[in-house]
Amino acid sequence: MSFSRSVESILSRNVLSCSPATSVSEAALAMCRERCDAIIVMDATGLPVGIWTETDAVRLDLYQHDVAMTPVGEVMSSPVQTIAANASLQEATALLHKQRLRHLVVTEPDSRHALGVISTTDIVINQEAEFFLRLKRLDVMVDAPMYSIDAGADVPAATALMRRHHVDALSVRYDDGSWGILTQRDLLHHLANPGDSLRVSDLASHPLRTMSVQMTLLSARKLLLEFQLRHLGITDEQGQLLTIIGMSDILATIEQEFLSELRHALRERDEALLNSRQSLLMADKVFESTMEGIVITDSNGLILSVNPAFTRITGYGRDEAIGKTPALLKSGRQSADFYEHMWRQMKDDGFWQGEVVNRRKNGLLYTEHLTITAIPDDHGVTRHYVAVFADITQRKQAEERLHFLANHDALTGLPNRTLFAEKLQAAVDLARESRQRFALMFIDLDRFKLINDTLGHQAGDELLVKISQRLQAEVPSGATVARLAGDEFTVLLPNMGQLTTLATMAQDMLESITGELVLGGNSKVFVSASLGIAVYPDDGRTAENLLVNADAAMYRAKNRGKNTFQFYTADMNASAMARLKLEYSLHRALAKEEFHVHYQPKVDLASGALVGMEALLRWQHPEMGSVSPVDFIPVAEECALIVPIGTWVLQEACRQTREWADRYGFAGRLAVNLSGRQIKFGNIVQTVALVLEQTGLPPEQLELEITESTAMDSDAEVMRALEGLRAMGITLAIDDFGTGYSSLAYLKRLPVQVLKIDRSFIKDLDHDKDDAAIASAVISMGRSLGLSIVAEGVESVAHRDFLTAQGCHQAQGYLFGRPQPPAEFARHLLPAAPPL
Repeated sequence: MSFSRSVESILSRNVLSCSPATSVSEAALAMCRERCDAIIVMDATGLPVGIWTETDAVRLDLYQHDVAMTPVGEVMSSPVQTIAANASLQEATALLHKQRLRHLVVTEPDSRHALGVISTTDIVINQEAEFFLRLKRLDVMVDAPMYSIDAGADVPAATALMRRHHVDALSVRYDDGSWGILTQRDLLHHLANPGDSLRVSDLASHPLRTMSVQMTLLSARKLLLEFQLRHLGITDEQGQLLTIIGMSDILATIEQEFLSELRHALRERDEALLNSRQSLLMADKVFESTMEGIVITDSNGLILSVNPAFTRITGYGRDEAIGKTPALLKSGRQSADFYEHMWRQMKDDGFWQGEVVNRRKNGLLYTEHLTITAIPDDHGVTRHYVAVFADITQRKQAEERLHFLANHDALTGLPNRTLFAEKLQAAVDLARESRQRFALMFIDLDRFKLINDTLGHQAGDELLVKISQRLQAEVPSGATVARLAGDEFTVLLPNMGQLTTLATMAQDMLESITGELVLGGNSKVFVSASLGIAVYPDDGRTAENLLVNADAAMYRAKNRGKNTFQFYTADMNASAMARLKLEYSLHRALAKEEFHVHYQPKVDLASGALVGMEALLRWQHPEMGSVSPVDFIPVAEECALIVPIGTWVLQEACRQTREWADRYGFAGRLAVNLSGRQIKFGNIVQTVALVLEQTGLPPEQLELEITESTAMDSDAEVMRALEGLRAMGITLAIDDFGTGYSSLAYLKRLPVQVLKIDRSFIKDLDHDKDDAAIASAVISMGRSLGLSIVAEGVESVAHRDFLTAQGCHQAQGYLFGRPQPPAEFARHLLPAAPPL
């Protein structure tokens, strides 16, 4: 631990200050703006007279009228606690702990001039205590009391609870059983913007970020720093909240460990010094009290004396050792050559040191660091040997543990990417020398992200552990199973056999993974995987190429329906490179104005009159030419570009429609497609409202189309978004209806007004009885629910006549017009334009 460093090495020099006359509200606002948890109160001469922190804010009585207008000088902590910049972190830690503070004002040595501020968080971040934090689990902190409050309680009550129990955070209970957190910083935001009384739920962060009690303090510190948090919930194995910890708790744990070590060291030192009266007596006492074992032998190696540490380490008493040789401790782990080399060096140099594995009296092995020194007489003849040794068994075990963690996945215990890369390279080198073949399998779980996002990371971790166990049980002897990252596993098969044998093995692995699993005690999920295979040297002659090609084969398996395996073929890389180029070009397409919106007419079947149009995105790439939406829309979905692209289409189509309304009096409805990602992650209600405001298009002229699978999503956020759009007066339509698995009962509850029959049912309805029956059933069902029915893909008069006879309301397709650029589509809007 680095307590010897000075305070100046880690202090924050951005000092936020104010005068004593500054109001509490102004001080809180400044702290919120600068993201500081303390403000120094300066007098007219620029010297610190006090400090006001988030903890001081909690001491305010929020029931008191106009408390936010109180001068900060009346409620600050004074006199201000300072520490010199040249003081050690040990001194700062002790002072913070003793005074129960979170902040110290750092001043120049021998001066009251403020240089900056140091906090408990600064100390935790800068402590080099990774080894200690890695060895300590969070269960050592579960005894910390946790104080809770209901989300519906008022903020002054929460403040009083914090003040009464001297805590800087409360856990917040919600009616649905979930937890949030209310911190001193949240109350600071309230003081910065005083107003009407608030409930706890108005200020609390929800949901509370948590970590399992089985994780380490190092993991907790990393999570707090990664997400810039100051508190973290600790849960048991069943996911129940046990307590809340913060940076100050981690610092206290580090400090306790340091002080414990310091007290132990001081106690040993003081005992040795107090019992020493003279140099001979001191030497005798050191011999008796040192933690290292000491053995003194004669020139023939017979033991003359041992110290108490020898007995404590080896288990042999003084009487049992004297007269024997050190061979008493031999374990048999060192060869005769080892001892021959040792004594040869002793004769040459009079000195030897190294590590030896010996055996205690009880039979247990231990590792010691041994130093042997020859003691000559006045004539240079060796009369005695002194051996000093320390038991380093625990240190060796810790080193082995650290080495294991550096090369293995902490969750599953499998080799990680680093160790696997070494094994793969070794396999390539061996196969190249012996001219043999071996296989590499790349395995990726199907829909793992959905399971992880739905059931939580703890359930996801449980799934990964179970899959790793199944893979290890399935692979043959000599194979290596590794976890590279996330849900990606690899299997290295040195003795692959024939391709047919390899295929059978791959299928057996998939079958061992595929099936139903119970996670988190009661959540049932269906698991499957996709597997890719690359063979050395056929599919690559380097470790990197083999891994890339096995990965490409795995993605081909996913694209072919998942839950299957694929051998690598040369065209896979070409396909992957093409997709990579497409994704790169897609990122630049918006900025380079390569996207265009075309419009396809939508007509009333009874009259043939134009009643609206659908906006369809087109991409004209300068090198690839016209890129089909079938190719680039899925890529945009996967790389999360669909949200900004979708927003641009909506903005452009609404602007164009408003322009046509102003120029031609066009009052038809514009239909725009929305992706599921836009609805879930694109703040769609606010986005649509802003677009309508900016373009001036009335809400009743906008129709938003969602896919059937998105409409059937049971996510509460999706339903709230749809209801919010409908409340604005926007028409909602289900696109491609009939291709999913809609529940009529659920469909009835959706706030939609339009059903669009998928073109796959229209294409052959004039000569396919099944398609005709499906189209008739959808029309009948939609009309019975009071929905407007639109048919897509109408390309012939026979299609139109059939749909008209069945009572379908509207249609679009090549019979009425292909998707057209704005200039061409505008011809349909001219007063003399004939019906479509």
